[in-house]
Amino acid sequence: MKIQQITSILIIVLFSFSNAIGQEKESEKKGFVFTGYVQAQYQHFFIPDTTGAATKHFAHFSGGNFVNRFTYDRFTIRRGRIALKHLGENHKAVFSFDISERGLGVKDVYLDYTEPFIKSFTLTAGMFNRPFGQEIELSSSLRETPERSRVVQTLFPNERDLGFALGFKMPEESKLYFLNAKLAVINGNGTAYETDNYKDWTGRIGLDFGKEESKIKAKIGFSFYKGYINHIHEPVDTVSSNTTTKYYIYNFQDVEDSTGRTKKSFVMDTTASFAAGTMGGKVNRDYMGIDGELTLKSPFGKLIIRGEYIWGTQPVAVLYKDVEQAYIIHNGMNTFSPTGPMMGVSWPMYDQPQPYNPVGVGPVNKFHHTFIRRFNGGYLYFIQELFETKHQIVFKYDWYDPNSEIEGKDITYDEELYSADPTYVKPYVSPADVKFETIGIGFNYFVNDNIKLCIYYEHVQNEKVDIEAYQGDIRLGRMPSPGFTRDIKDDAFTFRLQYKF
Repeated sequence: MKIQQITSILIIVLFSFSNAIGQEKESEKKGFVFTGYVQAQYQHFFIPDTTGAATKHFAHFSGGNFVNRFTYDRFTIRRGRIALKHLGENHKAVFSFDISERGLGVKDVYLDYTEPFIKSFTLTAGMFNRPFGQEIELSSSLRETPERSRVVQTLFPNERDLGFALGFKMPEESKLYFLNAKLAVINGNGTAYETDNYKDWTGRIGLDFGKEESKIKAKIGFSFYKGYINHIHEPVDTVSSNTTTKYYIYNFQDVEDSTGRTKKSFVMDTTASFAAGTMGGKVNRDYMGIDGELTLKSPFGKLIIRGEYIWGTQPVAVLYKDVEQAYIIHNGMNTFSPTGPMMGVSWPMYDQPQPYNPVGVGPVNKFHHTFIRRFNGGYLYFIQELFETKHQIVFKYDWYDPNSEIEGKDITYDEELYSADPTYVKPYVSPADVKFETIGIGFNYFVNDNIKLCIYYEHVQNEKVDIEAYQGDIRLGRMPSPGFTRDIKDDAFTFRLQYKF
């Protein structure tokens, strides 16, 4: 059955079961409820010199990469979300889908069950948002900016995962109503199927002060993520050779070469060695976060200040065996989530046929080396509603430093030095280690209860490092890179209309 037919049947079924929503709270409804929203938008991307929007470091964070390096503006359906919920006395089931020019995708499939005794503990099972911080669980229909922050998009692509979660929230009349918590055990592979035996743990504990009608409200939360990825060691790509070649884990540390020069470098962990065909090595993926929100009501209108700081350790995969070539340094190194869409497939994706067949398993669908970095990032919102009008002004600052142990001109790549000086310890630093900061300014106008207009401009600034431009060769699939000796041109403008029902 074609996707169009499936979509048509789905919409008919949803409408047949939906009921009038009115102004009721979800907790007061029973039976089937149908909701959704459409975000139609125009975007202009200020394309970097000598490179294109397809380069992963740029427009990806403003709503997904452009189709090719020659495209710098577009009309798109950013989100076409529909959700069907069945609500019971102390339980519910949720199915939500996303429809756009990119196709039909599943977003949420989960059930909630709240125990009937003190009505405070809720079990969630299925595909749901990972409980970490504030931005992840803040709906895209309610968020004041078009996209989540760069650090959140990097660490938690698609926001969701598969597993079980236990939440705690006392009834509103309780003295402990201000306390809330959620703990989840998940695959750790995003919305893709599981590819290893490790399970990840994530959770948040929050304190909320003030009620809806209060002039002052405050929130504070603490989050953690304890996860693992599987680093595979495999033999060389020939049947004739019995030599076991290891694909290494690289740690970042201080090193000294034979001439006494000291620098911070990625160094192979030669002790992490496993026999070919084993499950591989267990690598930690650890995040911590603290978030807060303050809401103030005044004659000038409501002011919301929201922020979050995240830090930890991020392991990432490299798709190439040789990490010394210029193309790989500029375009093959990354700091993206090992389970994110930027990698193309869930990670690790390794399935070696027996006997080994190099044709069946090529470098495009298996990973080789693992690089481990310490990072930090965060965001800060200032949202001001203008008096009692339907106008809202937004200011946002966010940053992501993928490697917090090195900065500035210490991030360097000299191609000649790499090949000409045998005493030179190759640092293997790259554009993947560059810090990015984004300043966003926006305006929201709530036309009515259903329609919202959003205008948003993002000024993106990169850390200035000692990595020159790379010309590349498009015929060979080697995309150019603008280098980062200066602040490159990569701002973005978004005009969006949203209809929510």
